[in-house]
Amino acid sequence: MKPCTQTLVAQAKKGDAHAFATLYEEIYKDLYRFAYCTMEHSEQAEDIVSTAVLHAFEQIHKLRKNSSFRSWMFQIVANECKKQFRLQSKVIPYDMAEDFSSNLYSVDLSEHLALKQAFSALSEQERLIVGLSLFAGYNSREIARYVHKKESTVRSSKKRALEKMKQFLDDTQP
Repeated sequence: MKPCTQTLVAQAKKGDAHAFATLYEEIYKDLYRFAYCTMEHSEQAEDIVSTAVLHAFEQIHKLRKNSSFRSWMFQIVANECKKQFRLQSKVIPYDMAEDFSSNLYSVDLSEHLALKQAFSALSEQERLIVGLSLFAGYNSREIARYVHKKESTVRSSKKRALEKMKQFLDDTQP
C-alpha cells in the first residue's frame, strides 16, 4: 500500500471524512465489480457496497493495521454478500434476463454477457472463491480462513470453477 494511502487511513481513523472518501474513490470500482459478480445484480451490488462503506466508515477506528484497509473493505463487502445470500434463500430470486438487459455500470465485465453468464452458472461458494481471488486479490490461505475450508479445498474449488466457466464459454461460442 502506498504511504499516502496509509496516511489517509490514519486520518480517516481520526474521523476525517474527506480522507475516507478519497480512500473509497480509489477502490469503489473494484468493490462494485466484486459485489456485482458475486450477486449478479447491479442494484444489489450498489446496495451492498453502500452498506459496506457506511459500516466501514463507522467502524474504521477498529481497523488494526492501516495497510490492511483494502482487504478489510473487501471482507466487509463479502460479509454483506453472504448476508444477502441468506436473505435471498428466503425470497424468490430475481429474473436474470431483466437484470442483464438493464443499464449497468460500465465496468469491464458488464460488456461481456457470456462471461457474466458463465460466472453466474457457478454456485454461490464458487462465485465467492473466484471473486475473492480475482477481484480482491486474496490468496488461497486468506480465502480458506474466510470460507472455513482447507487451502487445498479452496484451490481445487477455484480450479473447478474456472474450468466450469471455460467449458461454458467454449460451449456458447459459435
